[in-house]
Amino acid sequence: MNFVLFLPETILCGIILFYLCLSLFKNTPDAKTLLGFAVVGALAVLGAAIYSMGFSGELFFGTYKSDLLAQSFKVIISLGLLFTIFLSSINLQIPKNRTLEYLLFLFSATLGMVMMPSSVNWLTLYVSMELSSYSLYLLTALRQDRLNAESSLKYLLLGAASSGVFLWGVSLLVGLSGSVSLSALAPLATAGQPAFLIALFFALFAFLFKLSASPTHFWAPDVYQSASTPVANFIATASKAAAVAVFIRIFISSGVSASLASLLGVLAFVSMTLGNTVALWQKDVKRLLAYSSIAQAGYILVGLLSGTAEGYSSSLFYALAYLLMNAAVFLIVTIIAKSIQNDNPKMSDFNGLAERAPKLSLLLLLSLLSLAGIPPLAGFTGKWILFTAAMSKGHWFLVLWAVLNSVVSLFYYLTLVKHAYLEKPTVKEPIQINFVGQLLCLVLMLAIVGLGVFPNQFIVIAQRALESTALSAGGVF
Repeated sequence: MNFVLFLPETILCGIILFYLCLSLFKNTPDAKTLLGFAVVGALAVLGAAIYSMGFSGELFFGTYKSDLLAQSFKVIISLGLLFTIFLSSINLQIPKNRTLEYLLFLFSATLGMVMMPSSVNWLTLYVSMELSSYSLYLLTALRQDRLNAESSLKYLLLGAASSGVFLWGVSLLVGLSGSVSLSALAPLATAGQPAFLIALFFALFAFLFKLSASPTHFWAPDVYQSASTPVANFIATASKAAAVAVFIRIFISSGVSASLASLLGVLAFVSMTLGNTVALWQKDVKRLLAYSSIAQAGYILVGLLSGTAEGYSSSLFYALAYLLMNAAVFLIVTIIAKSIQNDNPKMSDFNGLAERAPKLSLLLLLSLLSLAGIPPLAGFTGKWILFTAAMSKGHWFLVLWAVLNSVVSLFYYLTLVKHAYLEKPTVKEPIQINFVGQLLCLVLMLAIVGLGVFPNQFIVIAQRALESTALSAGGVF
């Protein structure tokens, strides 16, 4: 049973070791073969994560906990990995001779991310966070041009700074509690010392960075624009899901006091406003998605600050919905980037997409409307339960502001749709989509609609995950 609890991580370690061994040989397989191995590996990780959802327990002397909450997020992160590899097989967008290193860092980043939801000790949390972070820094630098080098350095420096703030906060928390376990936060939360609240915010700072919430968002537009599109997708989906998991895990132990809720509310307000306002002026599609992700981080914070099981379970559900919506948009960006031989498509490059690729244009319409929160799609259902949880705790102004921001976001999302459906294409030839792209297109369309229309089963799983975790941890709600 202990082996099953660590099964996804064990498979990831085996895959990383496999790629490390391959790097020792002078003649390595070509990029297509390496990506084929990666698809098999990602499917194995996803299967292991799904299989292990029925098991729970603690490992490594209580520093690592596998329960339904952790395993649910591991499934979401594994899905993010699988979609990223599929996007890479469509258009890798890095030098072919770097494919081995690319996949090695991709799987090592995934290993760090799947460890984060199970980390119930500050030391294991820090190790898993740094493993994922430094792998992502290297992944963003593989395109090797001037803009890419600049943005990768910015990402590294800001990430290192957020890591330092995290260690500062953790050192204060450990000093106050006398323990490196997250469960030791509960007595401190009950006491409500100002020093505890300051230290807790510092500890959360690194995960605000991963969530790309204001004021830690400065890296996101440049990194999204300069990194290869599959890497940008991975950062936008899997990395955010891991950050949401850590927020939930910490808040279950510490609770969300009125002061912390007020602070998170301010950050959510600024993130939503800034992200949606600046996105209105973007012409580069990947930068637009970056500012959209900043706004989306604000919506997620609205659910988290409620401090209730409903708020946490709705955040888990929204993490899944957000992954599907973003994977759909990044799939379209990847295919268009390949067709124009430019990894940074502008809005004008989407002109006449409905004529050149009707399936892609339909997927674009569904995913963007879902991101804006239009019923009956997954994004609407996710925002509905997020905002309902926040309203139940009296955060009506923040919910009203979030709804207004969703209306603003509809403008720039529909601008992209206008280019796809109403503008005349400059190139008449149909866009060629391989089998992988067509399959992903169909799966994502069905998932976005299906999750919005039939969300009950997923919501029940999310609620069960939060209830069981809170019960075993003596959570603070």
